[in-house]
Amino acid sequence: MQKILVAGCSGYLGSFTLREFKRRGFFVRAFARNPEKIAREGPNGEPAAAPLADEVFIGDVTDPSSLEGLCDGIDIVFSSLGRASGDRSHSIMDIDYRGNLAILEQARAAGVKKFVYVSIFKAEFMMHLEVTKAHERFVDELRRSDIDHTVVRPNAYFSDMAQFLVMARSGRMFWPGDGKLTINPIHGADLAGVCVDASSPGIREIDVGGPDVFTYRELFTLAFTTLGKPPDIIFIPLWLVRIVRAAASPFSKPAAEMLGFAIAVSEIDNTAPKHGRLHLKDFFEETVIRRNLSEA
Repeated sequence: MQKILVAGCSGYLGSFTLREFKRRGFFVRAFARNPEKIAREGPNGEPAAAPLADEVFIGDVTDPSSLEGLCDGIDIVFSSLGRASGDRSHSIMDIDYRGNLAILEQARAAGVKKFVYVSIFKAEFMMHLEVTKAHERFVDELRRSDIDHTVVRPNAYFSDMAQFLVMARSGRMFWPGDGKLTINPIHGADLAGVCVDASSPGIREIDVGGPDVFTYRELFTLAFTTLGKPPDIIFIPLWLVRIVRAAASPFSKPAAEMLGFAIAVSEIDNTAPKHGRLHLKDFFEETVIRRNLSEA
């Protein structure tokens, strides 16, 4: 039986991937910093990781001394590790690059045979963003290493799309561009299947999207109609958003980075090769029900 280490298992994709590895008969070691977080289901329906795992390893990628033995006995490392959105004590580079590099160093020392890493679709068009720089800097480290590896490049998760329900609930939505470009986000469970398949030898890179392609206007309209609200969408010229981003940059780096990402995805077609069978419409409806129940 092959043994898998799953890093990032407290996140949306990591928890689904851990479950999929376990479902296919692998021995799974969950790696997390917060044992409480992996003991409960996530906000977007992702499974609790701890009950599914054969072992749980608690450590902190910013503290190398806590990682000793992390990869001992492991055949394959899977990492979707990235900085949590609410983490203000670490930079993106600290976690997404240096954190994954610390795991890679443990993997090399332990003789791990395969490393599967999740980066960004069409990263070459977004290298001005800090998150992309961190991801691709680590991809370069993987390429220089002597470990067989696969880079999985999804375009967007369903969990990312949940933010549009929040925006639609407010009654009005703002977005850069004209809404005509397309995207096909993917459910974590469908993407998990691709990630487990990627643990096979010889696969270098996989671009991944979901089964349904939307324009951004169609995507936002779906968010409004799921909530039973009339669509009220205002598309802002990209030149104006760039001015706002430049003005915000000296005062709020997170806000500037968020605006930079919105601009970047509004300048390129984000349709990736189709995978999976789960649909965003169903996810939106389930999310609305789940959040209504939690607020009741």
